[in-house]
Amino acid sequence: MRRGRPWLRRAAMLLALGAGSVAASVPEAPAPAWTADPDEQFLLDVNIRQLRLGDGVRAYSPPEGPCVVLGDFLTTLDVPMRIDLAAKRASGWAFKENNRIDIDYAAMTASFGGKQEAIPAGAIRETPEGWCVQTSALSRWFGIGVKPVTNGSVLLLQTDAKLPVELAKERQMRAARIRPASFDLKSLPQVRVPYRMWRAPALDFVVSAGATYRAKDGIRVDRQSAVYAAGEIARLSYDAQVSTSQKGVPNMLRLRAYRSDVDGRLLGPLRASHFGLGDVEGFPSRLSGTGAAGRGAVVTNRPLGARTAFDRTRFEGDLPAGWEAEIYRNGELLGFAKADPSQRYVFNDVQLIYGDNRIEVRLYGPQGQVRTREETINVGQDNVPPGKTWYWAGVNQPGRDIVTLGKAFDVVNESRAQATVSVEHGIDERTSVGAIARAMLFDDERLTFIEGNVRRSLGPALIEVGAARQSDGGTAARAQILARIKGVSVNAEALIAKDFHLQGGKAQSLRELRAGLDAPVRIGRARIPAHAQLHWIDRKDGTSHLEAAARLSTNLNRFNLASDLRYERDYQVSGPAPPPRFSLGLIGSGHVGNVRLRGETVYEVAPRGRLRSAELSAYWSASDNVDWEGAVAYDAGSRRARARVSHVRRLRGMGIALSGEAASDGSLAVGLNLNFSLDPRHGFSLSRRPLAQAGIIHAQVYRDLNDNGVRDPDEPLEKGALITTGSRLSEQPTDAKGAVKIGGLTPYQPVAVGVDATSLADPMLVPKKPVQMVVPRPGIPAEVQIGLVGGGDIEGVIVKSGGIGFEGLDLELVDGSGTVVATARSDFDGFFLFERVALGAYSVRVAADSAAAAKILPELGLRIEVTADRAVLRLGSVAVSPTPQIAAAGGAPSTP
Repeated sequence: MRRGRPWLRRAAMLLALGAGSVAASVPEAPAPAWTADPDEQFLLDVNIRQLRLGDGVRAYSPPEGPCVVLGDFLTTLDVPMRIDLAAKRASGWAFKENNRIDIDYAAMTASFGGKQEAIPAGAIRETPEGWCVQTSALSRWFGIGVKPVTNGSVLLLQTDAKLPVELAKERQMRAARIRPASFDLKSLPQVRVPYRMWRAPALDFVVSAGATYRAKDGIRVDRQSAVYAAGEIARLSYDAQVSTSQKGVPNMLRLRAYRSDVDGRLLGPLRASHFGLGDVEGFPSRLSGTGAAGRGAVVTNRPLGARTAFDRTRFEGDLPAGWEAEIYRNGELLGFAKADPSQRYVFNDVQLIYGDNRIEVRLYGPQGQVRTREETINVGQDNVPPGKTWYWAGVNQPGRDIVTLGKAFDVVNESRAQATVSVEHGIDERTSVGAIARAMLFDDERLTFIEGNVRRSLGPALIEVGAARQSDGGTAARAQILARIKGVSVNAEALIAKDFHLQGGKAQSLRELRAGLDAPVRIGRARIPAHAQLHWIDRKDGTSHLEAAARLSTNLNRFNLASDLRYERDYQVSGPAPPPRFSLGLIGSGHVGNVRLRGETVYEVAPRGRLRSAELSAYWSASDNVDWEGAVAYDAGSRRARARVSHVRRLRGMGIALSGEAASDGSLAVGLNLNFSLDPRHGFSLSRRPLAQAGIIHAQVYRDLNDNGVRDPDEPLEKGALITTGSRLSEQPTDAKGAVKIGGLTPYQPVAVGVDATSLADPMLVPKKPVQMVVPRPGIPAEVQIGLVGGGDIEGVIVKSGGIGFEGLDLELVDGSGTVVATARSDFDGFFLFERVALGAYSVRVAADSAAAAKILPELGLRIEVTADRAVLRLGSVAVSPTPQIAAAGGAPSTP
């Protein structure tokens, strides 16, 4: 709360009053007699817990005691009630729609929360500003504590649960603290998680069971489960997945041991960023090889998450049965995916445009779980840095698990095994070269491949050319350009192959052309992203294939909508060619209130008009822990329509879903799905958040009474604190032990961890370290200790020469180590305030950019110390100094 200037807020309030006050009628017989005197009006700050709401409320002191202007009270709490002074009535609802309030001043009755009472004499006083209501009456009518503290100019509100306006204020404060990460995360205090010889695994369980009735084969009972594990052994991370068939028989086992380091400090002189054994991905390229996962080994120094193809990428991950996935690019919905028999989602050939590509993959679980994978890819600025060399070396058998418990799943590529070495080198900031040596096994035939490429940036374009040759004489070459010209993204590629195994498939001889355009289309005032592409393949045998597609996408009233037109035609050497295929697809995802809707339909226009498939699902959050889902679908191939309804309960330790389904062929089904995680390292505690497949933080908040940075046994723990991880807030506050577990974090992506100061019970407590940087590892909790110390405020007034306030200056509060711990901006009169500052010594300076723009020196010469005895420092007027200037010859120096 800002201190030292209540007169300013009072003046502003009186000014607004003079501009827009409305006179009210006077009651016929008020008792006892009292007349509002504007000179006796005063202003109260509205405080709830640690927050100050609004700009205050106007108040009077009639004989019955302090009263506040009802209009100000409703505005401050953002309560949808209407006051009709002419009819002498106020009605609406407060905090919840079922909490109706009706104040009938004419009849002197008030109804609230299902109750009714007579309005006591003097409970409502009419003033020039409207009704002035006694705080005791407001407490009863609104169901909250309302206590005026006139000697402190404060109106205190007290509630058990947080009010909607309070939650909104906290969201605004958190959003205001989220600033672009222009600082280096490495400069933050680091929380290291050392590797150990053994860590018990965190476990994620997905269990489902159901019964299906069909007239032709009776009742069939299914039971399916999957277990994901992640831990450490021999100073290596490991993860594993065991899944069963619908009969409950284990049919899949995947296992991987690895280490990853974002700083690339593994394996000594190799300076590797990652190495792994077990289920590993291959190294894909547009000409040779595939990136499909399989048993093998890999080592690389490429940055984690770096791509091989600059124009497109591939997203693959685990997707348990019953889960669904959506993928977005720059907010544009690109498609959906459901779990396949291998329980993975795969988005192949996700096209990228020149510039920034914000990719988001959203996973939706049957109990309402939402997991988000986000990645920003900049095409044009992600070349190998000048003078740096990236390498990748590995072997794997695509599509083969370490232990095959059942029938192996078919994979797109035809190779049985592959071994690859790739080297890339940055020539300069715009040019890089690369070479790939690869050996592949096709049935009983072993082939080797040599591939080279050059990548070059030219203005707003990125060009790549490459060629490859295999040991039996097959060759291939390609050229591609990706550019952005006046808001239009262009992608064009040409490829030619002669008896070449493209991407690890069968040998082919062909010519291939691809072209794509992405541009915003203006429809009225709206700008709708549009995409068009053309794909032509001409094969050696004389056959050819043409494919054309167009897509329009838009975001309309919280809905992501996309339409897809697709035309395909095959040309034969002899005989009649098959008819062309033309289809229209529509996909959409969005919200109506608390209901999440998702729909997808495909209509076949040619060779014959028919609805090929359609599906619509709705997910409704009835409360914080109870959801309902309904879905209807139709498939023309099987001529079958079906409907499903599910009931979801999210307990603290697990999620449960019950579902029922009926189909037009008379079949019925019921099912049960459980999802929970287990962390044996903290008392075998259960969690709804994924622990084995994502990063975990175990945070503990305590009061550092001796300010030594370490929790001593006698120092109290802080209950009820909320932890921030980047821009995300923990779902649960800290418990009685001051601890909370936060799962679902993106592995190996640095995240800043802190505490939401507004959630602390004592408003004068602040974290000694505002944020700490953690690099999460899957299944391994990072222990973060957050010590709280006493805090205070620093305020002052920045003035120019002559004592005039300096508006709009960005100021920085710097601690003894030179770290900027807080920022503030001066108001119109030069006033600035640093709130909730930890105890310690500081200096205040003007931010470099702000000082340069104002032509003043950044140093203010302020050296201050916040102590327990001096928690509030008022610096008074602080003068700035103009930047010294050298006078021109024959002239006089100018004064800024």
